[in-house]
Amino acid sequence: MKIIRVLNTNAVVTVDKEKREIIVTGAGIGFRKKKGEFLDKSLIDRIYCLQSDEGSKKLQEYVQTVSEEYLDIAEKVVQTAIQEEKLEVNDILYVTLADHINSVLERAKSGIMLKNIIKTDIQNFYPKEFSIGKKAIQWIKEKTGIDLKEDEAAFIAMHIIASELDNNSPSDVQKITELITAILHMIRLHFKIVFHEDSFSYQRFITHLKFFAARIFNQTDYHDSMQEIYDVLVTQNQFIFSGVKKIAELIQKQYGYTLSIDESLYLLIHLKRILDEEQEQREKEQES
Repeated sequence: MKIIRVLNTNAVVTVDKEKREIIVTGAGIGFRKKKGEFLDKSLIDRIYCLQSDEGSKKLQEYVQTVSEEYLDIAEKVVQTAIQEEKLEVNDILYVTLADHINSVLERAKSGIMLKNIIKTDIQNFYPKEFSIGKKAIQWIKEKTGIDLKEDEAAFIAMHIIASELDNNSPSDVQKITELITAILHMIRLHFKIVFHEDSFSYQRFITHLKFFAARIFNQTDYHDSMQEIYDVLVTQNQFIFSGVKKIAELIQKQYGYTLSIDESLYLLIHLKRILDEEQEQREKEQES
């Protein structure tokens, strides 16, 4: 493997068999090396291969300035998300996480620890991402001795979520989470129900709301030409549709986003599942 760029003493850029640029790290792997020379494979510790050119360029910049320990933690987070939790994350997550961990630890060394005001909601709506965040702060503690607590686990989870949603930042994740919370609160009040949060219907609804809310902040319309089905279901479920209209009014008023027929239809379908399930639960309790 020939070196095409030396980043620092411990990192170089080369290409793989598919002619993609990869970043190779290892103690002394770039020491006194120049472009065109062969690298010592016995010194290879880590290989970073990002699919996008933009991500690869940014990671090369960070490798030159960020501690390799932080890159290792970022890689473990990404691999845990992909391999263990089967999440579809953007490979730019390597970069954003390494940068975030670097910034967080600089603040922590100065005694500055931030509170995450939506930690509970992140924990409830994104349990997989929050679990990875908890693992990350444990890895950080093992590497640095600094205990960042669960507020930081939620911040790391927000970076993972933003990567899943594409074109969204952690600040967007906060807005998305706040919108989901507002919608759930409205549904509780309007239908006077208690959600069964471990139910399949509730979990499917939360998943739908995540991507639904992301589209709102991206101003991305969703159309699937379901006018006929929409007309039938609205006619048959006027009470449930009254809740959909309230959600639509909230979103129009606060975000200037008009729900399409298809988005209203999917909200109606999910709400119907939840309300039907809640009614079944009530009947079981009455029988017992």
